[in-house]
Amino acid sequence: MKIVCYAEPTENGLLLHYPSKEIKQQLLHLWEGAKENYNGYLAVDLKKPYKSRSSEQNRMFWGMVQQIASETGNDLEDIEQTLKERACKRGFPYRINKMTGRIKPYSMTECDTVQMGYLIDETIQLCAELGIVIEPIK
Repeated sequence: MKIVCYAEPTENGLLLHYPSKEIKQQLLHLWEGAKENYNGYLAVDLKKPYKSRSSEQNRMFWGMVQQIASETGNDLEDIEQTLKERACKRGFPYRINKMTGRIKPYSMTECDTVQMGYLIDETIQLCAELGIVIEPIK
């Protein structure tokens, strides 16, 4: 469950302000289950609220990937995967595969504008390494 809310520091921790009663009910239901099974503990990820990747970023990325594919003969999905793996060092989100110990980059649909920027920067870097002049994306 992904919830966006406003957090305010207090003497005893954080006070969360929910945008709707429905979300509050969902959180309370989740907490009740955690109270029963995990002594009330919940895993919470906190991050700055950035906007989801833009369609312009998506169009730019795929335009460059198509150009790399046409000039190198590599498969689009292979190029995408390679770029996402390379972009992890810049801050592109990933998880570790517990069986292999290898990184597994997240899907681009889960990216925000900043993370997608890391991927675009890495794509530009690869184009430079391969000597590919990036054509204007239409």
